[in-house]
Amino acid sequence: MNTSGPLRTLIPATLLLAVAVALAFAPDAYLPMLARAFLLQWCLAFGAVAVLMVWRGHWWTAGASFLGCVLILPQYQLPVSTTGTTEGGPSLRIAQINVFQMNLKRDEVLRCALASGADVLSVQEVDAAWADALRSGLEQYYPFMHVVPQGNCYGMALFSKHPFTEVHTHMVSDVPYIEALLCTPDGPLRVLSVHATSPITYDHFQRRNTLLRSVAARIAAAHIPTVMIGDLNTVHWDGAYKRFSAQSGLRPVNTPGLRTWPHVGPLALIPIDHVFVSPGLVATGVQHFTIPGSDHRGLRATIHLNDHAS
Repeated sequence: MNTSGPLRTLIPATLLLAVAVALAFAPDAYLPMLARAFLLQWCLAFGAVAVLMVWRGHWWTAGASFLGCVLILPQYQLPVSTTGTTEGGPSLRIAQINVFQMNLKRDEVLRCALASGADVLSVQEVDAAWADALRSGLEQYYPFMHVVPQGNCYGMALFSKHPFTEVHTHMVSDVPYIEALLCTPDGPLRVLSVHATSPITYDHFQRRNTLLRSVAARIAAAHIPTVMIGDLNTVHWDGAYKRFSAQSGLRPVNTPGLRTWPHVGPLALIPIDHVFVSPGLVATGVQHFTIPGSDHRGLRATIHLNDHAS
């Protein structure tokens, strides 16, 4: 009996199901994390295969592809955001800009930063050349700044229109993050600018998770109105993201729909730049925007300070 026909049908269907099960139920480990970062794109691919196989009459493969969508889509969880419709009252606009260290469009990026209208700017991938450009281009508008240049894509800077009561650079696994206490007309506000290690290797994956745990512990240790902004190199449905939110006590502002990387033309695939706020703070006007010459989109949000619970 010739079984080559059924086998040719069952083998691709089985492989598709195996991939879907791995994406849906794999443990929180390095390789699954890399694949699961593009969960929505996987789901769209399975859906496209299902439609194509129905059109071609390959029912087993079509069914397996559809079942793959059913398994994957629930993993694409939407966090409870803190966006709202608050109007009036004291507020502060904050923006996140990853300049892309090799980017030579410095004047255009400076114009973009000023056009954001931000009161506080968090900037990542700041080397010595970028540090000089940012200082000279922004000091007239942002008199308070803390710049930590590095040549390894993990330099950063924080610029503010409000004075710093305190500002510190913390190092975790040789990666800095900035913690500043701002003196605003409506009371103190803590701002953290973070650029977590890109998990391109297992070691970097571990270093990213270590940094996020350290930042979360520091945030949780002090009950101060807090905004955390930066390139976390994790997505909303990743275990590291969920643990950070739970351990820090902060809540997300941007939803998965605000994808920021990799930014090519009008498209970006996954949301790895984030804004978090402490309970009681509410964000409005959450948007992404184009950063000239960068592989990231920027993020901006207006944080309403008078909504913080006393």
